[in-house]
Amino acid sequence: MGKAFLFGGFIAVVGQALIDMYSIWFHMNEAEAIRWMNGTLIVCAAIWTPTRLYRQFTQFAGAGMIVPMMSLANIWSASALEYRNEGAAEHMLSVGGSIIVTLVVASYVASLFL
Repeated sequence: MGKAFLFGGFIAVVGQALIDMYSIWFHMNEAEAIRWMNGTLIVCAAIWTPTRLYRQFTQFAGAGMIVPMMSLANIWSASALEYRNEGAAEHMLSVGGSIIVTLVVASYVASLFL
């Protein structure tokens, strides 16, 4: 459990460092820097999946590696690799589609109360 906490915190620190870097180096406002940070972490997870690096991280860190945006990228790229000869797009959306629907419905319900 300690490794998961430390590794999840490390990902948060890396995310904040990316936000600061994008803000300072590229003169972005905070909202734009956050979008670029999210994109950077998603691309990293998508690149780490076929190299098996993401799996090694999750085996070491456990639940600390299950940051929603990174795990969604891992799910999509892993299913694309698994079904690349049978139509990757279908399987990517069938696996990640339920997650997206759940997030959209939860966001809508939360917006009703805020």
